[in-house]
Amino acid sequence: MFLDLWGFMSDYEIVSWDQAYQMTFYLFEKMVEENYFPEIIVGIARGGWIPARLIADFFGNRRTANIKIEFYDSANRASEDPIITQEISENVEGKIVLIVDDVADSGKSLRAAIEHIKLKNPKEIRSATLYYKKHSIIMPNYFIKETQSWIVYPWEYGEFVAFQYNQLRDSMSVKNISKKLKDIGIPSPLVETYFSIILTQEKNKIGDNSESR
Repeated sequence: MFLDLWGFMSDYEIVSWDQAYQMTFYLFEKMVEENYFPEIIVGIARGGWIPARLIADFFGNRRTANIKIEFYDSANRASEDPIITQEISENVEGKIVLIVDDVADSGKSLRAAIEHIKLKNPKEIRSATLYYKKHSIIMPNYFIKETQSWIVYPWEYGEFVAFQYNQLRDSMSVKNISKKLKDIGIPSPLVETYFSIILTQEKNKIGDNSESR
């Protein structure tokens, strides 16, 4: 158990690169089984970039696009509603469009992307995610696994380790935080390297403060 983004204890599912690749390939297989062949594949930044790129590779489709959706306004203040900070980077008019994200959690990002792209007059829109959570306001057309855990993907290990360290540093030793991260499946080399860098930076910071006195 670790803390989630809101400070509550949470279960985690740590996804490896091999698992993420295999799950994305299963998404591709589902689409092919339905004779679905998107003309443009859109990745929602940032989580959807890698699955979108893999799906494009599986289809042999070079027409990929990006849309960036965040929950922070221009003043970096948290927002309950998604904000499109980069509109879709490709002309999708009259095209069959697939929107890809890593997880349908609240579903707000996925819905915002769909609503935005609808305004561009595509022929058809479908969506795909690796994971789906039942409380999501939208169910993607394609997903591999339903979960209630906080999913940690290999492309965000560092971000996750940093978040947990900042949350727990006042109540837990570095050694114990490191052990817990390894126990739940974060690769040991990454954890050890991260904490080595952090401790060195903090040691240097203390040294700089002492010299300035």
